Amino acid sequence: MVEIEQSYLPLGKQLAANEKKTRDKAIRSLRKFLSTGSNLDEVELIKLWKGLFYCYWMSDKPLIQQALANDLGALVMEMPAANAIPFLKAFWQIHCQEWHGLDRIRLDKYYLLLRRVIYFSFQFLARESWDQVYLEAYTDMLIEGPLSPTDRKNPDAIRYHVIDLYFEELEKVLDDVRAKLEEADDLDVPMEEISRPLTVLAKEGSHKTLRNKAKEALKAHEMEMAAMAQDSGDEDEEALEQDDDDEEEDDDEE
Repeated sequence: MVEIEQSYLPLGKQLAANEKKTRDKAIRSLRKFLSTGSNLDEVELIKLWKGLFYCYWMSDKPLIQQALANDLGALVMEMPAANAIPFLKAFWQIHCQEWHGLDRIRLDKYYLLLRRVIYFSFQFLARESWDQVYLEAYTDMLIEGPLSPTDRKNPDAIRYHVIDLYFEELEKVLDDVRAKLEEADDLDVPMEEISRPLTVLAKEGSHKTLRNKAKEALKAHEMEMAAMAQDSGDEDEEALEQDDDDEEEDDDEE
């Protein structure tokens, strides 16, 4: 179905093998290979992700699909930061290219894979402290690729799905980050830049349905952020009131 040249990867045709054991071994080899910092050019990355696309195609049982989606999504965390965006770009190129060949039965599992890749992309950016260079490279890649407002070769199904899950997966990552912060630390996230792919879609989308869907996602996220800020403010106010009450009790005792 697909052939990966063994001359540059330690896994070759194993990626698209029928046997799960063989495919799992290939994923482990790939994880180790990527962690070494080996640089693959654009053509090699495309071949790699085509192999991974069909590797995932072969996974039929739900639990296996979920585990493999997680493993493939997490690959971006295994490599040097400089290699991450080209790796993700190749992922989206292949999935936009191959999407129309998916039958209805397989759509849901590929939607799951898109979700995991978005989640781990945000995990990568958070790990790099939302570095401006990486973040802008990532948002540019989305705007020029799967979330392009005007490229009709890219499936709207992918655009719609990413719009639906974009802020949801971001919040999961931010929750992870908040859990690791000290109470006094502020969560500094460049939300305007993170939101830019959807902002561009809302303004420049090639048709009204696409523009409206992006606008709705942005508005819902803004409302959620405002509600969170209000809740945080209420908690701070309650804490101050409690401190005042404690001070009054101390004064009364004196």
